[in-house]
Amino acid sequence: MAGKGGKKKDASDAPKKAGSGKLLALVQMVCAVLAVLSAAVLALGAFNVGSAALADTLHAIALVPIALLVICGFAVIFTASGVRAGELRRLEEQLAEMEARLDGRVAEAVAKVDTHIGDDYQAVRENNKLLQEKLEQFQQAEKNKMVEEMDKLRALNGELEEQIKKWAIGSVDQLVSEPGTEGIKVA
Repeated sequence: MAGKGGKKKDASDAPKKAGSGKLLALVQMVCAVLAVLSAAVLALGAFNVGSAALADTLHAIALVPIALLVICGFAVIFTASGVRAGELRRLEEQLAEMEARLDGRVAEAVAKVDTHIGDDYQAVRENNKLLQEKLEQFQQAEKNKMVEEMDKLRALNGELEEQIKKWAIGSVDQLVSEPGTEGIKVA
């Protein structure tokens, strides 16, 4: 709010300052033209150029172009800062206006993006949640399959161990019971 109040104050002062800036620019231009004309008159009189015979005329009134040259020269120098200040104020106002427009456009873009992303974001979140649940169900089913398979393999392993024990005991009994073998020599 304070920034808007400051802008209104600048906007009400702008016509006065802009008018004074234009006046200073006009004064600066007039003084520059008078200084150049005074310098030209002094140069013509000093070198006695042409048939104007200004040298004789300037003896009496030489102080007028010299004073005019000095006064206009200083006026140009001192009004230059005022002219530049007026231009600077005008550029600052344009910059503030452009910043305000840019801020408005950025706010509109953010609002549009938020509205588009808001709906899409919720849909994506819901879809993600469903996919996550499906993935967890699939992982649980695979885990259950693996547990069942491992139980079957353990049972088969136990049966195989029993069969191997029976076979080993049976083959040892058969070797022992065979006629002609007197026993197994252990080395």
